[in-house]
Amino acid sequence: MSKAFYSSKLVLCHSGGKDSECMLGLAQKCLSPDDYEVVHSHTTLDAPPTVYHIRNVFSALNMKGVKTRTIYPKKSMWELIVDKGMPPTRLCRYCCKELKEISIPNRMIAVGVRSEESAGRKGRAEFSLRGKTKEDALYFTLEHSGEVFREALEAATMTGKTITEMDVSDCTLIVGAKAQKDIIVNPIYDWTENEVWNYIRSNRIPYNPLYDMGYTRVGCIGCPNASWKQKQKEFADFPEYKANYIRTFQKMIERRHEKGLPVKNTWKSGEDVFNWWIEEYKHNCKGQMTIYDWMESLAG
Repeated sequence: MSKAFYSSKLVLCHSGGKDSECMLGLAQKCLSPDDYEVVHSHTTLDAPPTVYHIRNVFSALNMKGVKTRTIYPKKSMWELIVDKGMPPTRLCRYCCKELKEISIPNRMIAVGVRSEESAGRKGRAEFSLRGKTKEDALYFTLEHSGEVFREALEAATMTGKTITEMDVSDCTLIVGAKAQKDIIVNPIYDWTENEVWNYIRSNRIPYNPLYDMGYTRVGCIGCPNASWKQKQKEFADFPEYKANYIRTFQKMIERRHEKGLPVKNTWKSGEDVFNWWIEEYKHNCKGQMTIYDWMESLAG
C-alpha cells in the first residue's frame, strides 16, 4: 500500500519502547530492507538508557541494510518552557505536539499504538487518515482497507494507471491517499501487553533496559501524564533532569518578569515551580485543605 499510494517505503516510528520493538521485530520477519525505514523522534527528554538503546538498535538495522534516521525538534524542551512561559501540564501538554507528534508528510507511517493502552485509544482501528486534530482523524478497519486497496489495484491494472492516477471518489481512504495525506497504520493494535512481551522474549529481541529498572512505560522524563510516584522515581534515577528543569523554570520566571507578565506568588524560584509542577504541594504545603477537611467543614 505504501509503494502504491506514495511510491515510497513504509515508515516505522520507533520510540524505544516495547511496542516499537515488537512492531520492528514483525517488520524484519515480513519485509525486506528495501520495504521500510525506521524513524525516531528525539524529544530531548528521553532517558539516557533509551538514547543508547535506540543507537544500538539503529546500528544493528544499518548493518542489515535498513535505512534509519532521527528527527530532532526545532526547539528543545528547555527552550519551549521558556518560550511558552509555563510548564507543560496535563491540561496543556504542548510538549507532545512540539516534540513527539512530528508529521512525516505524504507517507504511510506505522506506529506501535495498542487499544489496551488507554481509553482514548479504544474505538480506533488499524488504519487512519490523520486530520488537523486527533478528533478529525478517520479510522478504517484492516478488512475494509485491504478490500478497497485490492479493488483499486485491480482497476488500476486494467486501465494501465496507478491508483493515485485513477478518478476514485467512492472510498475516503483512497481519496486521502490520492490527496497525498499521510496514512497511519497500527500493526499491533489488538495485541495485549502479555502478547507483546511473549513475542519479544520468544524471539530474543533486545529491549530497553529501563524495563529491567522497574519502569512499565518508556517516555519523556517528567511527562505531565505520569503519576507522582513515577516522577519521583524518574528524578531519583536521573537527577540531572531535575536540575535542568529547575534551571529552566528559573529562566522562565525571569523571562516572564522581563515581559511584564504576572508570576504566581508562590513561584519565587525555579525550585518552587518544580515542586508545584510535580504536585509536591500535596505533601509539603502547610495549610493545604484536604478533601477530608472540606467534608468536615460541611458537616460542621
